[in-house]
Amino acid sequence: MKKYKHFFIVSIILILLSALMFLIHYLVFGQALNTAYYSLMNLCFIPINSLVVTVILEKLIDSKAKQERMDKLNMLVGIFFTEVGCKLMHLIINADKDAKNSITSFKDLNKIKNDISSHDYKIDMDCIDLTTIKSTLIDNSSLFVNLISNESIHQHETFTDLLMSVIHLRDEIIFMENDKYGEIDITHLENDIIRVYKNITIQWVYYLEYLNKFYPFLYNNAIRINPFKFK
Repeated sequence: MKKYKHFFIVSIILILLSALMFLIHYLVFGQALNTAYYSLMNLCFIPINSLVVTVILEKLIDSKAKQERMDKLNMLVGIFFTEVGCKLMHLIINADKDAKNSITSFKDLNKIKNDISSHDYKIDMDCIDLTTIKSTLIDNSSLFVNLISNESIHQHETFTDLLMSVIHLRDEIIFMENDKYGEIDITHLENDIIRVYKNITIQWVYYLEYLNKFYPFLYNNAIRINPFKFK
């Protein structure tokens, strides 16, 4: 209610100020007809002015604000991949013989995106180094907390899903290692790893596309750390 009251008061003040300026104009120049004529002419341009201000300028401002938000989000995504993402991808891909060295060229990111989307995600649990994955995830627990608590992240659905799946995998591995009764189903853990595998590779390609478009020098650094590359 206070908000509308303030708006009402400001509107009245502006209208009175405008009327006062017209009155001064009339008293000084004494041309009532011309004053009315130009006043009505100005009123005719109000819709166009509204179009420029509320549609065009507002759209430009929103577009700039959106780009700034995306820049901040992708900075957070970049921190994730630098600190833990690429290493985690490497550890998981090591257990997928069909994925090793499947991406060696980055000339066509659309092809890479299609290949990743159609890839048959499967892993050999005997090749999964759970100990290293566990230590990697636990060492970065504070990073996960900081990322997931950032309100901006929740505007990025793909990355939010990735973070949640990574955190869930960490908790499942910890629970499995502390389970004295062997109640953890290895198939369930395998599915958790595959969920992370899918989410992280898709987000990785999106991140590469962003870097390639806006920060080519960072893109060149990112493709050097190719998690699909094995000697």
